[in-house]
Amino acid sequence: MPFRYSLFNMTGIGFVIIAGIISLAAQLFVQSTYSKYRNVRTSAGLTGADVARNILQQNGIFDVQVIRSNRGTLSDHYDPTRKVVALSPDVYDGTSIASVSIAAHEVGHAIQHATGYVFIAVRNKVLPLAIVGSNVGAFAFMLGLAGGALGFLMDVGIIAISVVALFQLITLPVEFDASARALKIIGSNGMLNQNELSGSKKMLTAAALTYVASLVSVLATLARYIAIRDSRRD
Repeated sequence: MPFRYSLFNMTGIGFVIIAGIISLAAQLFVQSTYSKYRNVRTSAGLTGADVARNILQQNGIFDVQVIRSNRGTLSDHYDPTRKVVALSPDVYDGTSIASVSIAAHEVGHAIQHATGYVFIAVRNKVLPLAIVGSNVGAFAFMLGLAGGALGFLMDVGIIAISVVALFQLITLPVEFDASARALKIIGSNGMLNQNELSGSKKMLTAAALTYVASLVSVLATLARYIAIRDSRRD
């Protein structure tokens, strides 16, 4: 039994290490891609804020504001509760391929919300449970490792982390769809020419990989927890 537990534990740690490497690689890739395309100015000369407002107007969305965020680089996001597209200063004021691409992507989320895109509606429903799961999952599992009457908490922790994994899985189509919408709009409206559009696609693909890496990381943690639980009970 001790040998089996050690084997499962080492395997689980291996999963986590591999997931960590993938996550780090994805972060480095998106940072390097962003650094490259933030220095390539577009021929149209539109700022990220211009692009965001133009796309909103073209899609008949007039109740969403575009604001300059006080957060740092790559903190851009769409807040459906406040109906705000918050762009970091570099994206809001920038006229680069990166600025246009990120702004269009975030407005893609606003369009999803306005049109009732099914996956974003499901994600918003799962989000509160995922927040709870991420806060209590590891803690509950570690308490369960103590055994005895607390052993059931390992299952609680696994269920909590499973909800986080589900949220990350649902996030993938949401992010890929927002990027697809962004590329279609900025390509058809002349905001980027064909050469610039190629760079935009690379930029958005790099950003999407971070969400894939996040899912892999959660799944690795889940696999490790399940392996440890099963080895403890055998």
